[in-house]
Amino acid sequence: MNDINNKQISLDTVTCLIVDDDKFSRTFTKTALYQIGVKNTKEAATALEATEIINSYKIDFVLLDHQMPEQNGLELARQIKEGKIGNHKDMPIIIVTIDTKENTVMDAKKIGIHEYLVKPISPLALRKRICTALGIKERV
Repeated sequence: MNDINNKQISLDTVTCLIVDDDKFSRTFTKTALYQIGVKNTKEAATALEATEIINSYKIDFVLLDHQMPEQNGLELARQIKEGKIGNHKDMPIIIVTIDTKENTVMDAKKIGIHEYLVKPISPLALRKRICTALGIKERV
């Protein structure tokens, strides 16, 4: 069970799982996370790798690419939200994608995706989405 919302947390204490089939995108995202203070990251290139990591480590939130081979991000998110991957129904998930089609955004909302971020991402936008998804009040 993810109890992250019940305590004071800061971005330097959370662990993010970056799921993207593109190595460059994972590296770019990891760099952006580091710039905003998220130092603990895990990476997965496939939904299967992501499942293994979620089941093996304490992951506080997921940055999930939508368009991946074999299983897309929304399918993986649905499995997480339905409790089919460990007991992580409440894990915050942020979709990171180039897909801005209305039906994709609506499908993400129906599944329970916390935030939706369009590539290319900026560190500032990423920080805002992460803080919202984790329930962290940003310091001004």
